Amino acid sequence: MIRAPLLVLAFAVVLFEETIWRWARALGGVLARIPILAAFERLVPRLDARSVLALFLIPIGLLIPVKLTALWLIGTGHPITGVAVIIAAKMVGSAFSARLYTIAEPRLLELPLFVRLHGVVTRLLARAHAYLDASPIWQAARRTIARAKQSVRDFRTRYFAGGGLSVALANMRRRFRG
Repeated sequence: MIRAPLLVLAFAVVLFEETIWRWARALGGVLARIPILAAFERLVPRLDARSVLALFLIPIGLLIPVKLTALWLIGTGHPITGVAVIIAAKMVGSAFSARLYTIAEPRLLELPLFVRLHGVVTRLLARAHAYLDASPIWQAARRTIARAKQSVRDFRTRYFAGGGLSVALANMRRRFRG
């Protein structure tokens, strides 16, 4: 009876870790190309560990006015725009935090409490992975996802090889005309 909730929890944890966190880190890498953020990245390794930890308050502080604006938009009859602003703010805030974590992790590992928490989280993630990897449902889902990714790669290779969209459309026309 307890296996189903554990499977759902493990799935959520691994989905977050493998997908959302990876996308956030990639978006953070894009944000890092902005000159002021690049300068910020160069500053982080020179700070002491406690100061680096305090830097994680920046996204929270910067996004509060944005989220309040989104709530105002929702309250004044613009729910789609308000929700879009909240989603965009979450994405940018997560990307900034993920990038900051990537840069700051060596400094954070100088804090004994962080080392302990990092170890606990790492072990929990390993357990969630092991639990899911042993699940037939997860194995079937992974195989299905792998087949779908291969189909997309095959499609791109077949139709987009050697050029952009115009070449792809010409290839498709030729292929379907026989």
